[in-house]
Amino acid sequence: MTHSLQPSPGCVPVRKLVLSLALVLSSVAHAGVYKCKGADGATVFQDSECGPGAQSLAAPKADTGPAVDFTLPLEKRLSPEEKSRLMAALKIAGMELAMRRSIEFCKSRSPETATGIEQIYSQWRKDRVMAITASDQLIERYTTVKERSDGFTTVGNLLDQSLNLRTGNDVARSLENCKNAPVKLKSFLANRHTDAYSLVGMPR
Repeated sequence: MTHSLQPSPGCVPVRKLVLSLALVLSSVAHAGVYKCKGADGATVFQDSECGPGAQSLAAPKADTGPAVDFTLPLEKRLSPEEKSRLMAALKIAGMELAMRRSIEFCKSRSPETATGIEQIYSQWRKDRVMAITASDQLIERYTTVKERSDGFTTVGNLLDQSLNLRTGNDVARSLENCKNAPVKLKSFLANRHTDAYSLVGMPR
């Protein structure tokens, strides 16, 4: 969908969190971010409305702390500790959104090429379920719609660039990149933003 202010079918439709990293914005930055529960029971953020057979969800509410004053700038809405947790949450949500986009992209080219990415994504969600839940809570509690979109996009773009799936109209190259995506995705998840899971903490 990061510390201080630096650097993503239920539906929760995120101001730039880091101007220095706002180099490129995908369409997600201008679209809603939705939270959906699919037929398989998985709950995810995505950049399109929940599809057929999916349930629209409200993000889980954090059950502690006073109400947040959204008239304040983001950096004044939360403590330094919560700010660090929120930035980590946006990284996690951004990675999830980018993985979902990658699966959809490869399925649209050749469904079998998406299988490897789907398996990695499914295992990632199982392994990181507590961090993902905590991220949902923090993002819902502290951010506006635009902040979510911009926050998700920063990390999502980094993963998109790493996988390099979108190659214009070169169909053959797109298919080859989809076949190679699982290896690149594993490397990204193992080496990038690995501190986010511990920083975000447990659901509260």
